[in-house]
Amino acid sequence: MSEEQYLSLCEQYFAGKCSPEEISLLLSYQSENGLNHDFDGPGKEQLRLLLLARIHHDIAPQVPRRIWFRSITFRIAASIAASILVFIFIHSFYKPAEIQHQQVNVKKTEPIPADIAPGSANAVLTLADGKSIHLDEHKNGLLNDQQSGVISKSGDGIVLTAKDKKAGENLAALNKISIPRAGKYNITLSDGTKVWLNSSSSLSFPTVFSGNTRKVLLSGEGYFEVAKDKKKPFIIDVNGRQQVEVLGTHFNISAFEDDQNITTTLLEGSVKVNTKNKSALIKPGEMVVNNLDDRLMVKQADIDEVMAWKNELFVFSNENITSVMKKISRWYDVEVDYKGNMDHINIEGNYSRSKGLKSLLKNIEMLDKVDFSVKERRVTVIAK
Repeated sequence: MSEEQYLSLCEQYFAGKCSPEEISLLLSYQSENGLNHDFDGPGKEQLRLLLLARIHHDIAPQVPRRIWFRSITFRIAASIAASILVFIFIHSFYKPAEIQHQQVNVKKTEPIPADIAPGSANAVLTLADGKSIHLDEHKNGLLNDQQSGVISKSGDGIVLTAKDKKAGENLAALNKISIPRAGKYNITLSDGTKVWLNSSSSLSFPTVFSGNTRKVLLSGEGYFEVAKDKKKPFIIDVNGRQQVEVLGTHFNISAFEDDQNITTTLLEGSVKVNTKNKSALIKPGEMVVNNLDDRLMVKQADIDEVMAWKNELFVFSNENITSVMKKISRWYDVEVDYKGNMDHINIEGNYSRSKGLKSLLKNIEMLDKVDFSVKERRVTVIAK
């Protein structure tokens, strides 16, 4: 066996193509020529160098001219084949700019969904004469001037100022401020009473209070700081289902139409809650729950949870996810769908109402009870 044949067999061996007979020939050749080209030991590196030199034509074996001619022919063919492979490689991985440009244009990418901002000061004032004023479109200053009083905008609220209670106007006529979803607003009534209104809420009120009472109509949620006047009780008609009577006190009423109960929570002073057949008097730190079935239940209140919305927070104390999502949907103006059983999924924690929806949902997901999917303004809650 020639050296050329020996090296060729070595290449086949490393390619895993040698038969047992050919391996025997290799070992015999090494033994006869005193070679130490062990295939898996220190001699392997020497053999590798010999094979490399052969590839680069540094070995010039003494072979007949006819074999040398065939080798040249083979190398030319191999060179052509290599050129073809290089061409294919280049055109596979480095495509012309115009082709790349076409592919970029064809590729479809999903737009990154924008975050949904939290609610902000937004309301519509409907005057007694039917005129509507979008408060977010007006600067601070006078909104309406009536004989009995004026209505002005100041920051994120409106202020009523009494002028002449004996004016010829119908003092029983009511104005109405309506807060949309993702909105909030406050109002200072003509007697100095201050009211903060949550999203999806409304308050109807006269420009100036007349007679022996101060009466307003509430739907949704409002926090009241009622100016004291022992001669004129302050009365809130809540959705036509109950009345809250006070002389001067701080309290919160939650009466959303899609909730099962009306809750009245007292912070200071005293409050009397009346329904058609029942009444209840509560002390500071207590709440009255009206289940709309002519029953009133008095219990201790979690003031931090009740007042969270006014303090720009969500506070959930083991609250069911469906109730949680009602509050979120009002504040961010989103629709909510559910997948799975939500009956036993309760949420605990405090969260900011001033951040975008993504941040809020991500924090709730960390409780490992639900996942959320958001598409446009629709949130799907997925039970785990």
